[in-house]
Amino acid sequence: MNCVLMNLIRNVQMRNRYRPYSSHTNGSDGSIPELPPEPTTCCMSGCQNCVWIQYAADLTKILNDGGDKARDIVLQKISDPSLKMFLKIELQNLQSEKNDPT
Repeated sequence: MNCVLMNLIRNVQMRNRYRPYSSHTNGSDGSIPELPPEPTTCCMSGCQNCVWIQYAADLTKILNDGGDKARDIVLQKISDPSLKMFLKIELQNLQSEKNDPT
């Protein structure tokens, strides 16, 4: 339990330190539109229904770029290497399923 809390605190600190993408839109000048709030209920265990996967799906719909930018945004917000690798694989699988709906 303490590890989960420590990872959660560390992730919040890292998110507050690094904000590479703006959450404001300036219209049609190529800027990123306003993003939804980041999930705060991640348990850091790599759940099948991870809140970050749903967040990436929401970003993909908003950004409408096939998921590349959404995946980059999500992965930059995660500091835990195990969770980052899990999400990277899961998001690649989701993108593959969309490209090959067999």
